[in-house]
Amino acid sequence: MSKLEPATLRRYQERGLYDVASAKAVFDDSFIAHVSYIDDGYPACQPMLTLIREEEVEGDETEGDAEGETSETSGLAPRKTAYAYLHGHPTSRLMELVKKAGKDAEAEEATNGTNGVNGVNGNGHAAEPVKVCITATKIDGLVLSSAPNGHSFNYRSAILHGTCEQVRDKALKKQIMHEVTDKIVPNRCAEVNPMASIVTSMVYIIRVKIDRLSVKARTGVPGIQPRNVEVDGPNVEPLAWAGVVPMWEQLGEPVDAGLTPGASVSDNLKNFIVERNAKHAAHAKRVAK
Repeated sequence: MSKLEPATLRRYQERGLYDVASAKAVFDDSFIAHVSYIDDGYPACQPMLTLIREEEVEGDETEGDAEGETSETSGLAPRKTAYAYLHGHPTSRLMELVKKAGKDAEAEEATNGTNGVNGVNGNGHAAEPVKVCITATKIDGLVLSSAPNGHSFNYRSAILHGTCEQVRDKALKKQIMHEVTDKIVPNRCAEVNPMASIVTSMVYIIRVKIDRLSVKARTGVPGIQPRNVEVDGPNVEPLAWAGVVPMWEQLGEPVDAGLTPGASVSDNLKNFIVERNAKHAAHAKRVAK
């Protein structure tokens, strides 16, 4: 598993998880995440599809520092590092910021040459990479108490912080684009036309090295807040109902676009709709108790 710094929860720490698998599960169940970053000194946030992957890299960042030493010579086993992948048009704002940061870093390296130390030039300035905060949330139920301040939601929420870089390798770009399609509907790439060659050049892909993450979840029934009836007044009549209304995302019946006459909905898509609906419904009902 990846070694990550946890983004430790401040409140309800017992609800926190800090492993990649737990965060990936939330992102996998969410079609859309929200990506936040700083643009010209102001915070910006946009909805984006986010793909979480763990990839093997050689050795360990904190070991094997001797000159010429690699994972092969040092005997270090491959380790896994977590990444988030984002994609969009090259002219979208986040993509432009990452592109500019990459060019600034390349220009700085070319200018400083061997004078730069750890990416810092002789003036003490370094080309700053773009850093993002990415969040995904699934609401699993309405938690209804008998008092206003006891109302809440059952939910799963994942948050990660990371550093952006452009994906230049064409083979990796194509692989990520396939996985993004299959994130929407599993195995979808296998039943549609091959990707047009021009598409790869029209899509900008960012790889986010995940520096830290956390997952927070609430399950179960509402709490009943204690009341002093002499001070707060009597309870309402009839008694206020308290409980959980399970909630889940529901995929409906496919609606034909009229663009492929004679084509029918595949069994793969039909099965995905049924299975996803059943999975989310079962989870929402299970955590309501």
